[in-house]
Amino acid sequence: MKIGLALAGGGVSGSAAIGVIRALEEAGVQITHIAGTSSGAMVAALYAYGYSVDQLIEIVPRLNRQHLDIDWKGILLKLIRYKPYLDGCLKGYRLQELLLQLTNHEEVSAFQIPCGIVATDLAEGKPVVFSNQAIAGYTTLSDVSIADAVRASCGIPVIFQPLRIREFVLADGGVLINCPVHLVKQMGALHVISVDPVAPFVKNRKGALTTFRSIFFHVVNLTLQAQMQREHTYAMFTLHPNVGSVGALDFKKVMHCIEVGYRHTKLHLPDILRLLET
Repeated sequence: MKIGLALAGGGVSGSAAIGVIRALEEAGVQITHIAGTSSGAMVAALYAYGYSVDQLIEIVPRLNRQHLDIDWKGILLKLIRYKPYLDGCLKGYRLQELLLQLTNHEEVSAFQIPCGIVATDLAEGKPVVFSNQAIAGYTTLSDVSIADAVRASCGIPVIFQPLRIREFVLADGGVLINCPVHLVKQMGALHVISVDPVAPFVKNRKGALTTFRSIFFHVVNLTLQAQMQREHTYAMFTLHPNVGSVGALDFKKVMHCIEVGYRHTKLHLPDILRLLET
């Protein structure tokens, strides 16, 4: 049976997908196709590359603020008007280097199961998918490193500097497709389970909008929530792990999100298994 997972981005809350996969595997559900955007892309890529859930639980919490390399020089030059432009505050090199180490500098063609990593080409306003297979209806690249693919997909505009590959100016896939359900179906999955931790998070932000950062990410999440409603219509079942008040960069709450994703999936397993039998 061809069962796919579509993993939405959402910063740290996206790590809930690891708990989802653990619960599905314990129930005997074999994931044959997977795709992700932003933080969901990181989980999807490492899983498709061959890392087990136990290994992911060890690896993902290693991500922290040390991997956020602020372009202090660029910001300073911009402030004194020496540099004509600044296209993002974070360079993304440290994150890229970590991913290169984890994937042995290999390209997306090394994925062990069909996998799609979604980025947005800002120049054309269209999605670009990094995958180990051609996907009808999508611009697909397979001769790019897994590290570059994930780095591009995670590049929140203005926060991260876009990644330029060939003619593409690549940023966060969530600009256009934050939960790539339709993509997973185009990849060949017959049943798709989508994982969306953003929708419940949006509701939890009421009364907490007191800083520039909280307001910025809330606006982003409102946009993502509206966009994903369309994608979820392609899913057999949508999981909404309610991770609570977790900011996009609250790295200390990764394990909490994983546990919430696991418990939420266990709760809905009877419904998922019943749908898979039909």
